[in-house]
Amino acid sequence: MQIPVKQLMRTDFNDWLQKRQSKLQVKASTVTRTGQILDWVPPESQSSNPVATPPPAQPGPAVLNDPNRPTASVTFDVGESGPVGLVPILRPDLSRVPDTTRLREFLSKPGGLRLSANKRKPADPDPAGYFHASTAEWTTSYGCDAWFNVWDPQINVPSSPGDDHSISQTWIQNHQTAQTQSLEVGLTVDVSLNGDSFNHLFTYYTTNGYASDGENIGGYNRLDGGWFQFHPSIYPGIRIIGTSQQGATPQLEVGLKYQLYAGNWWLGINNVESGPWIWLGYYPASLFNGGLSDQADWVSFGGEVYSGLADACQTTDQMGSGRLANAGWSYASFQRNIRSQSNTNGAMSAFNGAPEVDAASASCPTNQYSISTFMNSGSIWGSYQHFGGQS
Repeated sequence: MQIPVKQLMRTDFNDWLQKRQSKLQVKASTVTRTGQILDWVPPESQSSNPVATPPPAQPGPAVLNDPNRPTASVTFDVGESGPVGLVPILRPDLSRVPDTTRLREFLSKPGGLRLSANKRKPADPDPAGYFHASTAEWTTSYGCDAWFNVWDPQINVPSSPGDDHSISQTWIQNHQTAQTQSLEVGLTVDVSLNGDSFNHLFTYYTTNGYASDGENIGGYNRLDGGWFQFHPSIYPGIRIIGTSQQGATPQLEVGLKYQLYAGNWWLGINNVESGPWIWLGYYPASLFNGGLSDQADWVSFGGEVYSGLADACQTTDQMGSGRLANAGWSYASFQRNIRSQSNTNGAMSAFNGAPEVDAASASCPTNQYSISTFMNSGSIWGSYQHFGGQS
């Protein structure tokens, strides 16, 4: 079924979408049960280079499940199967984009996580509005992975004219170039990006320190070129079904992984505890001139909230479950079994990040969001952390 491209009153959005669609060799289109539009393309049509081979199967740790902290895997809004041999590309449904969102805001991640010149702590983002509760480690890295607790945080509270979002994610970055290069993956609640207030899997990359996004420059998911879709049913932007409940077990989670392999940054998911990673696709390392073309030097995990309020300190947008870190297991959001890849052969080592909490302004209350870290804990969860706030 060929689904027509919806026309809006906003000419700039229509022009952008028509240009994007014209670059895809769409053979069929389908709609998932939650209304996401998928365009199905031949995998080889995404690049002039041959389709890459994913990393060899590597099972996770032999024991991950902690009987005292039971977890269960999420499910995705996969929808009906596409034609054999084709892969799905999520088509943005512009009819769901709020009227207050500008095209540049829709396509980009303004500000991002920037570092100060001495590379020791996050600088105040520009533009303001960002809050982070995260850990970071300076280390030569070729990938990272962890298990991410799933929640549906409330955002845009009080009502904001901006592009509020709440994210649980990892950043893998390189600062050896003049501009920061970053690969990011995680779970995001972002109405402008996703068209609803539920959790979605997301990827993001920047080659130029978040200065601008565009074809093979940077951006979310597959809004513009850069991402190569490999998996036949799970894709960046897919909606996650279900959420954890406070005080309830099991807690919902999903494993997420980046791995640099044979010249490509592969993204994998895991929902079978010790089972092999499922490779969704990759970013060619050739997108990055130096820096992430061959390694990362900084890895971070944690939460991010953005508020578009004129005074971002007034936001009560939730991070994770909305509970502060000290609420702990089954109340605060967690990331567990956090690891960094220490060589090109896939060897993983426990993450040893230092905690950092930053706010949109020095005038904001210091307890809006928090993080508690348990690096190299000696437990089944290895290195893990709780974070969140604004219940």
